[in-house]
Amino acid sequence: MKMMLRIIIFYLCGFLNFCFAQEERLEYKKIDSLFSFIGENEPGITIGVVKNGELIYSYQRGMANLEYDIPFNKQTVFGLASITKQITSACIGVLEHKGMLNVNDDVRKYIPELPDYKRSIKIKHLLNHTSGLRNHNVLLNLQGFDYDHMGYTNKSIEKLIFSQKGVNNIPGEKILYANSNYVLLALIVERVSGNKIDVFAKEELFNPLGMEHTFYKNSLEQIIKNRAYSYYKEGKEFKQPKSLTHCIGAGGVGSTILDMAKWSNLFMDMSSKFSYLSEFITTLEVLNDGDQMKYARGVFVSPYKGYKTINHSGRDLGMRSQLICLPNEKLAVVLFSNSEEINAVHLSYKVLDLFLESKEDITEDKEYYTHSLAELQKLTGDYQEINSDLGMKILIEGNVLKAKSSFGRIPIPLKEIGKNKFHRVQNLSVGYQFFNEGNKNCDLEVDFGGAKFYFEKVKLQNPELVNLNDFIGEYYSEELNVTYQLFVENETLFCQYPNNPKTKLVLGQKDEFGSQDRTRYYFNRDEEKIIGFSIASEGTVKDILFQKTIL
Repeated sequence: MKMMLRIIIFYLCGFLNFCFAQEERLEYKKIDSLFSFIGENEPGITIGVVKNGELIYSYQRGMANLEYDIPFNKQTVFGLASITKQITSACIGVLEHKGMLNVNDDVRKYIPELPDYKRSIKIKHLLNHTSGLRNHNVLLNLQGFDYDHMGYTNKSIEKLIFSQKGVNNIPGEKILYANSNYVLLALIVERVSGNKIDVFAKEELFNPLGMEHTFYKNSLEQIIKNRAYSYYKEGKEFKQPKSLTHCIGAGGVGSTILDMAKWSNLFMDMSSKFSYLSEFITTLEVLNDGDQMKYARGVFVSPYKGYKTINHSGRDLGMRSQLICLPNEKLAVVLFSNSEEINAVHLSYKVLDLFLESKEDITEDKEYYTHSLAELQKLTGDYQEINSDLGMKILIEGNVLKAKSSFGRIPIPLKEIGKNKFHRVQNLSVGYQFFNEGNKNCDLEVDFGGAKFYFEKVKLQNPELVNLNDFIGEYYSEELNVTYQLFVENETLFCQYPNNPKTKLVLGQKDEFGSQDRTRYYFNRDEEKIIGFSIASEGTVKDILFQKTIL
């Protein structure tokens, strides 16, 4: 009888295991179908799903190298781009754990070359992008940097940062995502530890965590075995972008699916000796006005369908990446693509959805406040991003409030979730909050899952009242060491500067123009005569002064 019972149990267990395996295979087939649009001989993707500390599923499709027809595999090395930031943050965390620095230290304690901007910029302000430092990528664009024939390094970017005479905001006032912060963090790591950051990270993080194929790139000439090459599409043809840049801290780490699975466990295994780093990286500060931040120290900490997530994406020439961790569910998804055509962020959440149980999202299908039509009317009008020319029109169609950016094609319907608070109907992670009581330094705040953009309500100038010839001339910026030439052609104002021979300027508010790429020109007058202008761009650079060379 006992023998018969054992046989029954044995076969029952086998049957259940078979059923579970079949269910898992069906689930994994859904992942396969998500990526069926990728051709086998095209650039592709590599994915890892981690559960309870184990890589339970890995999927690859497409080519890591088109020239030699090398497909992706689990050992393929790819660039993390901005996912690197959490690793640079971890380096700072290790140093603080060793008592070698404190995140409340003034940055100038370690980098005295940084100008004194009157308010103390602390290490924590670099970590959470509230320092107010201008974004070096935008500064390079405004210089007319020749990316096709020139590159930049940490040293050249440091020199550029140190030459800036102003900042965007008081430290701790607002989040303005800027890679400059993490270039300086890398410099702090090197000066405090006495080692290059690639050596420090290998000894203190990668080796102890068993991440054998993860590294900070140490040069452009470095041989990287089994690497994925990046691609973009021009017409029907794939091409490979070339870069002469080697700058690490904000980016610059290479890794694999297997290694990133190990890294994700940092946020999910509280028994690890590195659990203190999880707490360090995910620490959320409050802004000066008391508002809770969603950006921590190299990662976003934000809700998704009722779950707490730790996430960050990365993008660079011809590549995209994404890491999402759900610490309470001990679940993570890592995705890398070597094609600009593939939306890694969107697809990573599609994969994540397959492993989540339905759970009530507290932001969904609940109206906490119903606005009257008169209240909605007060919110309508033209808005413009602060320190940018990005426009946002708020309008009402069919009693529904809608938003249309200057880059958008159609107005997007918004759903109310509180007084003057809305989110997109089709994307709950994008929120809109209006401020019309003068208690905020902006009129509209748009929150893209923790990355915030700030807008002001504007009154656009009547073109018939503007004499474009007033703005013609040559203007020079000492901070950027560049000259802009403004001229009129066919009743349109244009700007010429290095590698930008003819940029069209579009009228905004009085004595303001925009170049339709998130750059705004504010012209200054001495009585009636134009004497110069200042530039703001992409929300992360402002007050770059250009003076007219001939008055």
